[in-house]
Amino acid sequence: MNTNKITDGKLTQLSPAKTRRIIHTDNLMMAVWDFTDGPWNNPEPPHSHPQDQIVYVAEGEVIFFIGEKSCHLSTGDTVAVPGGLPHSVQLLTSKVRLVDTWTPIRPEFT
Repeated sequence: MNTNKITDGKLTQLSPAKTRRIIHTDNLMMAVWDFTDGPWNNPEPPHSHPQDQIVYVAEGEVIFFIGEKSCHLSTGDTVAVPGGLPHSVQLLTSKVRLVDTWTPIRPEFT
């Protein structure tokens, strides 16, 4: 049984206002992202990947974009992103915590 705590995972400082912690098994990955530079005037550039993804908003509010559609999400909301679809996020509050899960894992994050 894997009993690692997410806080035991390596903290990656991606920018002065963005961090990521990862935990995974052979087939499933979870990341906790913390942002402290919101709100943003514009969304991040869209990206895609072959993995299916579920996003959980643990803190804050965002606009989440999938293809041409968008939705307003706040604490406790989730959105599912099928693999291959372009998506992005725009922060609406100063602090945001997102919890992402992917299957299969994203090897570029290990």
